[in-house]
Amino acid sequence: MKGLLFSFLFLFVSTLSAEPLPSAEDFLNMDLDKSIRLVESLSKEEAKVLVSDLRLEVKKSYPKADHFYFLISHLEEIQAIEKEQARLRSLLWVYVLAFLLFTGFLGLILLRQRKAIRDINQMLGK
Repeated sequence: MKGLLFSFLFLFVSTLSAEPLPSAEDFLNMDLDKSIRLVESLSKEEAKVLVSDLRLEVKKSYPKADHFYFLISHLEEIQAIEKEQARLRSLLWVYVLAFLLFTGFLGLILLRQRKAIRDINQMLGK
């Protein structure tokens, strides 16, 4: 019961101390450094609301803003996918190198083991 009361109190205090989300027009008129800090601090839901508001605001002066927004987001996704593929290729090379080193190490151990067995057999007179 105390935990539930504490969580409600925490939620209430955090909503009071949180800055309200600026309107789309305020965001567009905001200084770039301040807007970047604001964007970095947004939650997923707040980001969705801000994107919707910005799209509506821009659509007032540019009716084809949705096409532009779709094109930019699609190009950014393609760019992000290409970067991720390059990282995966690098990771694949790391795995191949690790496999080759492990195989070489295992081969060396097996060769030394065979030599040690041969030496033991010679010492025993077989």
